[in-house]
Amino acid sequence: MKTLNKEICKELGVPQYVKRPIPAYAIQIIPENQALLEKEERLNLEAKTIQTLEGTFHFDLGDYLIIGNDNEVWTIKEKIFEDTYKFI
Repeated sequence: MKTLNKEICKELGVPQYVKRPIPAYAIQIIPENQALLEKEERLNLEAKTIQTLEGTFHFDLGDYLIIGNDNEVWTIKEKIFEDTYKFI
């Protein structure tokens, strides 16, 4: 099986990058935020789906709805959000 990992990439001289810190809006998908979430027509709370630029995706309660700089939307798993985003 061929698999790249960070150690092999380093050995091979693959360039490393850091994601730019671009602000975005985020709303956790929980019942307490239903009034806010219902304002987003691309989000279907009953079917737990979201229509993004890449297609329709499923989400779980607790995930975060992200609204980007160009008003694009996507969801992120709670753990990934908490590990990679910070409040400003």
